[in-house]
Amino acid sequence: MLFSRRTIVIALLLSAASSAWAQTQDRAALVREAFASPYGKALTVELGKALRASADPACLAEKGLAADQLEPRGRDIVISWGTRMLESTGTLIDRQNAANPFPGAAERERLERNADVKRFLAIEEPMRQARSLDLIFEHFDRYVLLSRIKLGAVSPVATGNKELLDRNPTGATEDALEKFVAKTKSSVLKRFLQLSEQAALAQQDAIGKSSSPPPLAHTYFRGVESELAELCIRSGK
Repeated sequence: MLFSRRTIVIALLLSAASSAWAQTQDRAALVREAFASPYGKALTVELGKALRASADPACLAEKGLAADQLEPRGRDIVISWGTRMLESTGTLIDRQNAANPFPGAAERERLERNADVKRFLAIEEPMRQARSLDLIFEHFDRYVLLSRIKLGAVSPVATGNKELLDRNPTGATEDALEKFVAKTKSSVLKRFLQLSEQAALAQQDAIGKSSSPPPLAHTYFRGVESELAELCIRSGK
């Protein structure tokens, strides 16, 4: 095996800040793709359950809202606000990276065009999508809790939902990547992973040099309660 699982995971998480994810205008499309994945659909189903269980029946009747309308409308709300969160945090990271450039960035970008690296990144896509989905729902749930919005949690981290945890493709993706890295023995892929680990460390260092701490991620959902109220989800004591 060329690299440890930890090194592979670092490369995967860093890939969220490179390639297509480096283009802010692409993030919305990639979030929608993540929600269209099997894990994204499973999380959407859980969101629908939480909305149906939490919505005020009298309000639904008054608005003429059917229970089966809550899931797709709730999904669109979370996609919109989750994309805003990832775009905002991504912009902050981009600024720090620009102020503290990684010397190997150009080489790493060039290596991304290699066939083995492309295959590696294609295999890792379900894990990257799952990471984005988990971040969105974890911070959405946190904002809902802190803001006293009367909506049940969705994230498997918050609920301990084993069935949903088992739907997360991360473990299977890590196994597939380990096998691929061991099988290919590609020197280009080896160099790509080395640069990815170095870039991740440089990125952490750049963020640490920031003169002011970034906003807490869940605060990017501030205001979502007004849209949830349209689905008869109440807020307050």
